[in-house]
Amino acid sequence: MINLVQWLAIGTTNAPLYTLPYLPWYRVFWVPALGGLLVAPLVFLVSRESQGHGVPQVIEAVALKGGKIHPRVAVVKSLASALTIGTGGSVGREGPIVQIGAALGSLFGQILRIPPSRLPTLVGCGAAGGIAAAFNAPIAGAFFALEVIMGNFAMPAFGPIVLSSVLATVISRAYFGDHPGFVVPGYTLLSEWELVIYLFLGIACGLGGVAFIFVLDILDRAVKAIKINNLWKPALGGLILGVVIIFVPDIYGVGYGTMDEILRGGVPWTWLLLLLPIKMAATSLTLASGGSGGVFLPSLYLGSITGGLIGIGAGALLPSITAPSGGYALVGMAAFLAASTHSPITAFLLLFELTGDYHIILPLMLSCSVSTLVAKMLQEESVYTLSLVRRGIDVRRREENIMRAFTVGQIMHPEAPVLTESAPFAEIVQHFLTTTVPTCFVIDEHQHLCGEISLHDVKGLLQEEGLGALIIARDLLHTSRVTVRPEDTLAHCLERFSQTEQEVLPVTTADGQLRGVLSHRAVMDLYNREILRQEYLGLNLRTDGVEHSVHEQVRLPHQYVVQVVQIPAWHTGKTLRGLQLRTRFQLTAVAIRRGGTTQGDELPDPDYPLSPQDALVLVGRPVDLARFLMEQEEAEAG
Repeated sequence: MINLVQWLAIGTTNAPLYTLPYLPWYRVFWVPALGGLLVAPLVFLVSRESQGHGVPQVIEAVALKGGKIHPRVAVVKSLASALTIGTGGSVGREGPIVQIGAALGSLFGQILRIPPSRLPTLVGCGAAGGIAAAFNAPIAGAFFALEVIMGNFAMPAFGPIVLSSVLATVISRAYFGDHPGFVVPGYTLLSEWELVIYLFLGIACGLGGVAFIFVLDILDRAVKAIKINNLWKPALGGLILGVVIIFVPDIYGVGYGTMDEILRGGVPWTWLLLLLPIKMAATSLTLASGGSGGVFLPSLYLGSITGGLIGIGAGALLPSITAPSGGYALVGMAAFLAASTHSPITAFLLLFELTGDYHIILPLMLSCSVSTLVAKMLQEESVYTLSLVRRGIDVRRREENIMRAFTVGQIMHPEAPVLTESAPFAEIVQHFLTTTVPTCFVIDEHQHLCGEISLHDVKGLLQEEGLGALIIARDLLHTSRVTVRPEDTLAHCLERFSQTEQEVLPVTTADGQLRGVLSHRAVMDLYNREILRQEYLGLNLRTDGVEHSVHEQVRLPHQYVVQVVQIPAWHTGKTLRGLQLRTRFQLTAVAIRRGGTTQGDELPDPDYPLSPQDALVLVGRPVDLARFLMEQEEAEAG
């Protein structure tokens, strides 16, 4: 698809580097802008997830959404990336391939009703297959998925991801042949003293990786600050890019031709020095303005430039102990990739697979380790995670993400303690005598929140004879200064709770209507239950007097118990979402045993239709579990 768009744009499917100098300047100038016009409605109106380089969205889906990716992403990302790259966008195709593969993995998992706990693994399988097929590097593809997408090397995911990577490589080789992703030069290490040069190369690539992350972030924020319609931004970025391409055709599209020239040592150092900042800015501008493409290959491109410069300089100063500059460019590719993505294992394995030469192992390990160390010292976030952090998402901070994943409407109590503003004093007193809640909310005839009355306010008037007949609720209320809305996240609610000493907050709509109450205890209970659910690797459960041991025992929070409940016949076809366990009973289903099995380690899908052969593993307080079971018994008796 990229080749088709490129052929329509500049009349060739070969490396644009050798064609652009012979085209009229005005054609080169307009092509990126036209591509931006075509991409804009796709990424801003159809699928916003398809904007940018794609990998952060996949990481977010795995960390926060249980691996669920909308099916439209695969289609829109394919079109948007082909249009961006084919018309000159200075980005790579590997990022889109990762997102497309991940979206397909998620889609297949949802169609086949794979247990939700295993859906992220399928997303990782798709991502691994994409990298493996793109570079003909199955090991690097597998480790990219584990190191970058999954964030761990857990054994349950390791096998499927490796298998997916191998199968993708086999299919790719069947169609495209057993050729490496790049034409790599022969590598030689002439002297052990060269390792010192590779040490400096690692430092240079670490600094370069941080600079790349910085430029990408700065331009992204700068473009977002421009007060024009988003639909025009990709075209505007394309116009600027078109001007640069007229003078520097090397930045058009993916850039394989230029990288091959650098690896062969055929590019002078003056041109490399000029190309380094221009390529960095061109890639950042393409993505910041709304283009769709990856940063994986641009990182390799920038690394080849950095390595080429170091190699040329070392060859001029120490010709007797220095290998050709192409070898340094090759190692620089891995070191720069490791620095920008904070994934040294993936970078090392990728270049090792591309070369197949064990002599390159020491320089690769040294440069990748040093570049990653330097990059992490200067910039905590990678090129993939920085955009997530800018949006308040830190995939490493699970506790905070839990509070952002739930809203007030999911756990609020819809029945708030209320009085009308005209309620007499006797009714107010009677209300507090029949409840343990020290606060009551006052509403008007249209259900709008007027304020609140505390038990302390009422106590002070009980001894005043004669006032009871004169006082109504409106006279005692205080304006509720702290409220929350049903769509607010629980993270926002915790901030609101910190502004008051109250244990409950009123939940209101945008126009002030009271919809319910949210207690601080409910928020913390949800937090404890979700921490337990995410840590659920198996429990020692006792059902019908028989203990079923599954993996290891997890210590429950204080006052919480686990109980297995068989699904009654009258719940057949119902879903967990329909049961409203969390809202009605403050219970959490941490696992589901399908068809009467005893594995108990499948996290439940809220839309999974239940059957009498299923059993739910519920977590909650004993009183809440008893209330739920009592309701089931009453329903059965009725």
